[in-house]
Amino acid sequence: MKGLKGLFLGILTVVFLFPAAPLAAQAVKIGVVDLQKLQKNSKAFQKASLSVKKKFDDMQQKLNDERTALAKLEEDFKKQTMMLSLDAQEDKKRELEKKQRHFKFMYDDFTQEMKETEMDAIKKVMKELEKIVEKMGEKEGYTIILERRTVGLLYFNSAIDLTDRVTDAYDKQNP
Repeated sequence: MKGLKGLFLGILTVVFLFPAAPLAAQAVKIGVVDLQKLQKNSKAFQKASLSVKKKFDDMQQKLNDERTALAKLEEDFKKQTMMLSLDAQEDKKRELEKKQRHFKFMYDDFTQEMKETEMDAIKKVMKELEKIVEKMGEKEGYTIILERRTVGLLYFNSAIDLTDRVTDAYDKQNP
């Protein structure tokens, strides 16, 4: 019984001498950023998107020109097949196959280049946004800032939405 009383007094002493409540009761400040809304509303993001789109359109035009030339060559080959000798037919057929392989190579190369260009642009924007959000979080004492589409985030009050402020900061940083 005395051991139990001693243990109880020891626990009470620890509880009163070392209160854990002030350590655990720090105010939790949470913010949310909607990246889709930012992409839609940010002038700087739109400018970066236009740059990527222009590069894509230039590549698409080159592919369309190559596709048109290939279709014309195929059509010419079909029209001339009856008039050409067997050797000439074989030469034309090899030339056509070579152009088809070249077109496929160009298509694959452009597709890969566009993926890389898009990923580079996204990485650049995300690094800039990360710095802006981190600076805002440290300066204003946020415990955590989440992206709107974070798994498990079903609801948040619009009072903690930082999207417009982050968009403004991003646009000021990238005029």
